[in-house]
Amino acid sequence: LKPFFRFGVSTMFRPPLRTVLPSSDMSTMVRCFGSAQLSQRSELPSRLAARTSLHVQRRWLHAAHDGKKQHTLKLENGLPVPVLGYGCSFGNWTDSSKWIGFEPEAGWAAIPAALRAGVRHFDTALFYDSQRVLGHCLGQAFQRGELTRSDIWITTKVGHPYAPHGSNALGKSLDWTNPDIDIQHEVRRQIELCLDELMLGYIDMLVLHWPGQWDTKNEASNRRLRKEVWEVFEEYYKLGKVRAVGVCNCQIRHLETLLQDVEVKPMLNQIEVSPYITQEELVKYCQDKEIRVEAWSPFGSGTTNVLKDDLLKEIGEKHGKNSGQVVLRWLYQRGVCSLAKSSKEERMRGNLDIFDFELSEEEMSKISGLNKDQSSVGDGMPGDSIA
Repeated sequence: LKPFFRFGVSTMFRPPLRTVLPSSDMSTMVRCFGSAQLSQRSELPSRLAARTSLHVQRRWLHAAHDGKKQHTLKLENGLPVPVLGYGCSFGNWTDSSKWIGFEPEAGWAAIPAALRAGVRHFDTALFYDSQRVLGHCLGQAFQRGELTRSDIWITTKVGHPYAPHGSNALGKSLDWTNPDIDIQHEVRRQIELCLDELMLGYIDMLVLHWPGQWDTKNEASNRRLRKEVWEVFEEYYKLGKVRAVGVCNCQIRHLETLLQDVEVKPMLNQIEVSPYITQEELVKYCQDKEIRVEAWSPFGSGTTNVLKDDLLKEIGEKHGKNSGQVVLRWLYQRGVCSLAKSSKEERMRGNLDIFDFELSEEEMSKISGLNKDQSSVGDGMPGDSIA
């Protein structure tokens, strides 16, 4: 069954139940468990007693969402991607008195909390070291019957340049500047490693983490390398091991050359977008090319203090929302997906609660007017140093 789309926006991520409800007991079961998958066969009522404990287990997952449907936006190939995702880059980057680097162990508490809150879209990367934690958490939910694979949207990324805080010795970074490596072989290996760590048969969205090695100026070389990497992406897309392909941190110049060189164009560009770094020109370019934009660090990763902005607080008070919800709604009305992150389950649930109000044109304009081109990860726009 196809989801219903209106103005390019789907309000339904999963197909409706096709269950026969022959008794009042079955109707009660459906009301209680909402999206829990119930057998469609006529002998289902005879199974209810044996499956009661399974449905009780499911209840913790679906009760928090209270039957609300996942809001989605369409990709260029027609797939609906959930508007709101949860970023799985766990780590400490601001407190110098503690370990600086990735902390995938934080995912053991955060990911189950996100699932309980109703999150069904998770963004990770080979370089984050969090794929195994995510895979185990999802596997437990699958085993208990709380979710099926089709309930979840998984985005992961490969091709991260070498960085001192990463698992480089395990081959989780890509040495873009090394002429002695077979870059296509390395990308294939990284994709297969992602599937292995996630313990999944396919990936919903495969993303090129960066368009090249930082601080490189050889445009011709970088263009050639991106083309070679993308050929592997196209290979896995045609095999069906990935359902969609995208890029991350690509500026207009990167996209212009890539679009000339590829057969399957990128369907998504993950870029940093918040009220303090609106990237208006890049967002418009992507939308004109039917490349969906997804915002990472919409809350500034705690470094820009964007959520403390008085204007966002004022608008939030008017609508009975917090600053984070205002930011996510602002992005949604721009047609942008978001990867919000929090360690608190209540806040995770609140981040999903942005579809019962609407920002006026004046409010949208005021929020966009807060732009400072202020990135949460340093000076300049992410990707600017890559030719």
